[in-house]
Amino acid sequence: MSSPANGNPRPFAPRYPQLGTGPVPVTSAVDPAYFELERERIFRGMWINLILRDSELPEPGDYVVRHLEAQDATVLVVRGDDGRLRAFHNVCTHRGNQLAPQGAGHCAGFQCGFHGWTFDTRGRLVFVSDEQRFHALDKAALGLPPVHLDTWRGFVFVNLARRPAQSLEQAMSEFNADLKPYPFERMVLAGRYRYTVNANWKVTMNAFQESYHGAFVHKLSVGQCISPQDPYLAVQRIKLQENGNQSISVHLAPHAPSPAEKLAFDFGATFTQGGDATTAFPGTAQHEVRDWGFDLNIIFPYSRINVGAGWYYVDAFWPVAHDRTVYELAYYFPMPQRASEMISQEYSKIVLRDLSREDLATNEATHRSLRSGAIGQMVLSDQEIAVRHLYHTVAARCGRELAG
Repeated sequence: MSSPANGNPRPFAPRYPQLGTGPVPVTSAVDPAYFELERERIFRGMWINLILRDSELPEPGDYVVRHLEAQDATVLVVRGDDGRLRAFHNVCTHRGNQLAPQGAGHCAGFQCGFHGWTFDTRGRLVFVSDEQRFHALDKAALGLPPVHLDTWRGFVFVNLARRPAQSLEQAMSEFNADLKPYPFERMVLAGRYRYTVNANWKVTMNAFQESYHGAFVHKLSVGQCISPQDPYLAVQRIKLQENGNQSISVHLAPHAPSPAEKLAFDFGATFTQGGDATTAFPGTAQHEVRDWGFDLNIIFPYSRINVGAGWYYVDAFWPVAHDRTVYELAYYFPMPQRASEMISQEYSKIVLRDLSREDLATNEATHRSLRSGAIGQMVLSDQEIAVRHLYHTVAARCGRELAG
C-alpha cells in the first residue's frame, strides 16, 4: 500500500495512468445539453439503487413509490400477494394517470383516481369501470408496464432499460468480492435525511469523494479526529473500477473524546470510533488502513453503500436537472437493546447529519462559481483522483473526450 505517510505524496496516479494528471474541464457540470446526454446514455440504462432494502417491504401489499427525475419516470415497487417483489412504471394503462403518490404504504391493489381502473399487487388489470363500452378490450395485455428489479445483498435496484446491458451482479463488479461479505442483515433502518441542492449532481458528489477538505469544511464537527501529523487526512487506500465504481477508505486519528463522544463510545458503535483491525468487519478495508474509520463505496453513477465498524449508511445524489440534485441518506445500526445504545446511535446520527450538511453547504456556491465561466477547468491533486475518475467515466459513457 502506497501512501504519503510512507514517503510517496502522489501514489494513485501511477496506478491509474489512463486518467492522466491534467486539469478537468467544468463543461459537464454546467451545460444543460451535457445533462441531457447523461440522461440518455447513463441514467436510463444503469442499475439504480433505490436506497431501499427488501426487508423494508416485508408483507404482501407493502409498496414504495419513487420519482426518478433524471429518468423521467416514477417507479412503483410492491410485494405481490405471492410474496415476490416487483417494480412497475407508476402509470395507469388507460390514459397515463399516476396511480400512487410518492411515498410508501400498504394496500390490496391500486385504483386509478381518474377513471377507477384497478390493478392488483402483481400489476394485473383486474377491474375496468363501465367495461362494456370499450372496443375489444384485452385486460390481460393492459397490466402495469414492468420495470427490471433485482436485489444485491438485500438492496433493491431497478433498471429502466428495455433490456439491461448487464445484470446487477455484473454491475456490482468487484464489490461482489470486496463488499458483499459485510453483515448488512444485522442492522436495521434508523432514519433518513433528504435535501435539495441547487448544484449539478457531480459537483454535489465531488465533496464526498475526497478527504482533502476535512480540515477546513469539518473542522468544527470532527476537528478532533485530524492530527497535526496528518492535517489533510491523506487517503491511504483508493480502489477505482473500470465500470465507474469506487472504494475510498477514510481514516480518523486517535483522539481524546469529548464527554458526549465518550458516552457514545461506551455504549455502542459510533461514527467517529473507527475500528480495531484485530476485530475487522468482513467486507471492509479495516485491515489495510491505519486508524481506519469507514469505507465509501460508490456505485456508478450516483449512489453509495458506506460501511463502518458496526453501522452503515446508504446515500444517493439524485440528479434532477443540470443545476439541481436531491441528496438522500439512510443510516442503519443494530437494533438497540437498551436506552444506552439508543443514545449512542443518536450521537452518530447527529454527527453524520452535521457532516453531510457541511459537505452540501459548499455545493451551491461552487456550482454558482463554475456557472459564471470564471474558470474553465478544475485542477485536481492526487488525493482527488476519485473526482477525476468520475468525470472520465461520465465523459466516456457520453462519447466525449476529456482532456487531462
